[in-house]
Amino acid sequence: MKKFLITILLTVLSTGFLFSQTNHIITNFVSTVKDKATELKKTKIYRLKKQTKNSDFNYSKLKDIASNITGAVNLKNVLPIFEPIDGKYQYYQFIATFKGEAYNADGPTLIKVFHDILIIKTDSKNKIIDAYQYTAEWREMPFQYDLYRSTVKKLILTDKMKISNLKLERTQSNGEKDKLLEEDGIIELK
Repeated sequence: MKKFLITILLTVLSTGFLFSQTNHIITNFVSTVKDKATELKKTKIYRLKKQTKNSDFNYSKLKDIASNITGAVNLKNVLPIFEPIDGKYQYYQFIATFKGEAYNADGPTLIKVFHDILIIKTDSKNKIIDAYQYTAEWREMPFQYDLYRSTVKKLILTDKMKISNLKLERTQSNGEKDKLLEEDGIIELK
């Protein structure tokens, strides 16, 4: 009888422990399609690359981008900072591939391909809770200066939404007037 009661007690305790654990990330969508760059000065297209549930942002990495980049400053090495961790939200990752002007100390301005990373966290009804945008190839220090965060509340994430609706502001300001992200872009969920 004593063994039976101990077995029941252990079963109840272990069941409660398992149900109290955070759900793990479930990946609903991943795209490996390599996108063609949007032409210079054209509207950027933020294409869905990953969608997961039971997710959250890795805020510790977002708060210290410089310490979390390993190797060269490029999409491959910056993207892990923006990957989801276990949580209770829906996570969306978008990439805008575009041609832009790059500084060239030795001559005329260069035209290069850049990648903007946009991550959005929503509730189960797609109401945006938080969002960040960053250019993967940003090489000027501090790296944090190019990180933008959404300031909107109660906005629903929809296909063809303009990124200007997110009202993205720099997370680190040096007192400049260019606090808001003032670029054109369209979010594609499909």
